[in-house]
This record gives sequence, structure tokens and C-alpha cells, in this order.
Amino acid sequence: MKTTPTLALAAVLALGLSTTPTTSAQDAGKVDFEKQILPILKESCFKCHEKEHEENGKMKKPKGGLRLDGAAVIMKGGKEYPNENVVAGKPDASWLVKTMALPDSDDMAMPPEGKGDRISAANIDLIKKWITEGASFGSWKGVE
Repeated sequence: MKTTPTLALAAVLALGLSTTPTTSAQDAGKVDFEKQILPILKESCFKCHEKEHEENGKMKKPKGGLRLDGAAVIMKGGKEYPNENVVAGKPDASWLVKTMALPDSDDMAMPPEGKGDRISAANIDLIKKWITEGASFGSWKGVE
């Protein structure tokens, strides 16, 4: 039996299918650093990677010299792998992603055991997408 385009379209509509590709609202839009990435960093990273400050009478310095509480310092990176913490457009070259994706047993896995919950695969994918899109901070500057 030969199917006419009209019959094919009617069948697609009857099944509730779309004739155009669809994406979720988030997939269609760019990742918003302040709304989507910053909360992840605050929850899992700031404890060890924020500006030097006094806590309980002791000066607390950012681990490895890496700060994640400001746009410029995120891009600068830490003592190890300077300027490779976030490489705009290249998530696989970005140490922020590399360390988050390491297995728990790896000494470089972030956050380390006892310092916070590991970042979910979904959130790592979101960070990768943000980096792939150019690692824009929008108007957010953070702590300088």
C-alpha cells in the first residue's frame, strides 16, 4: 500500500509525535553561570577554594592556591596547571572538569573525601556544556 504524505502526517499527529526536532528549554538555551554553575561551586568547592580569610582565629588560604570565588581567579587557576583550570571551549582540557570526574580513589579527585559531596555526573555535564559554550560568567565578577 502506498502512503500519501497527508496520511503519513495524519499518522504522526495521531500518535502525538512532532514533525520537528524538540529540545528541552535548558538544552535550547545557554548555561547561565550565576544560576546554574555558581551554586555547584558554592556547595562543593568554596569550602577549600575561596579568598584567604580568617576562620576561628586562623588564616585560611585557598588549597593549592586555587580560588573559585571570582571570575578572574577561576580562569587564572592555581599553583598547579595555571591558566588550565578552565579552558574556554575545551572542557576536556580543563582541570576543573578533570578533577571532578576522577574516581573517589584518586588523590586528585575533587572534592576530596570528607570535604564535600562529589559532584554528580549531571552537574559535571552542565559544567562541560558551560565551558564548551565559552565559559561566560555573564555579569558576575565574584570576589576579586
